[in-house]
Amino acid sequence: MKTKSASRSTFFNPLLLIGLVVLLFFPQAGSAQVQRTVTADYDAVRDFSIISNPNGAWSYGWMSPLGSPLNLYTVTDTTTFNGLSGWLETGMMMYAPPLVGHNDTQQVLCFLSFCVPPTYLQLHPGPNNEVSVVRWTAPTSGSFLFQGRVVGLDHGGPTTTGFYVVLNSNNTLFSGNINVYKSPVSLHRTLAMSAGDTLDFAVDFGQNGNYNADSTGIQFKVTQVQ
Repeated sequence: MKTKSASRSTFFNPLLLIGLVVLLFFPQAGSAQVQRTVTADYDAVRDFSIISNPNGAWSYGWMSPLGSPLNLYTVTDTTTFNGLSGWLETGMMMYAPPLVGHNDTQQVLCFLSFCVPPTYLQLHPGPNNEVSVVRWTAPTSGSFLFQGRVVGLDHGGPTTTGFYVVLNSNNTLFSGNINVYKSPVSLHRTLAMSAGDTLDFAVDFGQNGNYNADSTGIQFKVTQVQ
């Protein structure tokens, strides 16, 4: 009986239980710290504004051809598609690309043959291959981490566009074809930039040579690296 009593006393030793709890707790706390997300300094979707262009570090416009001076969009449309707002060269979003559109709701919005999730901007090139552009301008000098995705938004076509990331209008950092609906392409890169340098996220009408059904989604976040 004494042996059993001693064994039970050892097993239920409160100090041992406290030690076990500590060992279990702190790895979880460390894991939570590792998984903590950092809020991006700049977010093309979150920061979108229909009020002003330029909008802080962001500008919305078109160019023809790629690498030529950026023409800022001056026309806005918030009525053609309920829940979508957009910047255009002229006219209305249904009829007059090039454009940059934004889903103002928390749901996926579908019109005609395209769908715009709330996590993407909608870019559409023009009929004469006007390249639709979202531009980010570095407000300060430093190193910046760019992370993003590009996706075809038109299931009727499907989307057939060319996508480009261009530094200072003359240095193409990335180019590719978006030819599949709802299949995102991810990219990220860290760049050293000077204040005033620009990064263009641009969409043209691609290899098929027409702008029909070419809605393309982009999402890009920029974080300054310390």
